[in-house]
Amino acid sequence: MTLRYRRLIWMSVAAGALVLSACGGDGDVDDATPSPAPSGAITIDAPENDAQVSVPFEVSGEANVFEAALVLQALDPGGAVLCEQQVQATSGTGTPGTWSATLAFPPPASEREVTLRAFSRSAKDGSEENVVTRPVRVRPDLPAIVVEAPRCGVTTIAQSVVTASGTASVFEGSLQVELRDATGTVVATKTVQTVGAPERGDWATAFDVGPLPAGQYEVAAYSISAKDGSVENEFAVPFFKAQ
Repeated sequence: MTLRYRRLIWMSVAAGALVLSACGGDGDVDDATPSPAPSGAITIDAPENDAQVSVPFEVSGEANVFEAALVLQALDPGGAVLCEQQVQATSGTGTPGTWSATLAFPPPASEREVTLRAFSRSAKDGSEENVVTRPVRVRPDLPAIVVEAPRCGVTTIAQSVVTASGTASVFEGSLQVELRDATGTVVATKTVQTVGAPERGDWATAFDVGPLPAGQYEVAAYSISAKDGSVENEFAVPFFKAQ
């Protein structure tokens, strides 16, 4: 065997060793450990850390998660869920997108810290992943309309009727309450009467959800502007209807 031939064999063996090393040492690429989710898969960009907010308030950020789906929660100091929203980003699964959602829940009696918590669910087993949090301070300011029931994203309706109730201080005490499906389509509307502003009164109504399929729905209460007939003071909360 010539010296030149022996050198060629040695170079071939060395090159093969380098390839095996790059593949994890055994050459089995398919068994390589997947790369972890990129840092910052979900961000909460607004409101800022420790910002003072009044309900309802908007939360926004960016996301690059499976099917662009994430969950946004507001937690009280004890960890109880005050409000939960299923959120869809503008894109995901490898393409970064933006997202926003409005959180609406009864305000506290006095200013207190609330933790905003956003996460996605694993495509493999549904577990929480990419969790991010941000503290804010929620003021006790009462909006013109408050929906107290159903609770924001926490209530699951198993019966055929969902009761919507709350308080309001609006022009002539008249407000509209809508039942909407997950696409925002109005399923039913009720006109509700309570005492007029500046007084504040209780209100309640009910919707028949028996014929509706299981899924996410929304109760939205609002008043009509006496000036131009536009919608104002909207307070909307999601809920889930069981099968």
